[in-house]
Amino acid sequence: MTTITINEKTAKGKTLLDFLEKFGDPKTVKIERKPNAETLKAMADVKAGKVTKANNVNDLMQKLRS
Repeated sequence: MTTITINEKTAKGKTLLDFLEKFGDPKTVKIERKPNAETLKAMADVKAGKVTKANNVNDLMQKLRS
């Protein structure tokens, strides 16, 4: 098995992924999308209850400023 990292944020990366998804054999090509470290930490924080709760946008902005 070989692992290839493709930058999905670039035009060439998007084109390559589109090609593999359309023409790749599912038995041969497996595309796994994994969240980055920052996203994984944010997901863990939410599960742990480390969130800022607000009633509306104005309330949220006030809490974020303080």
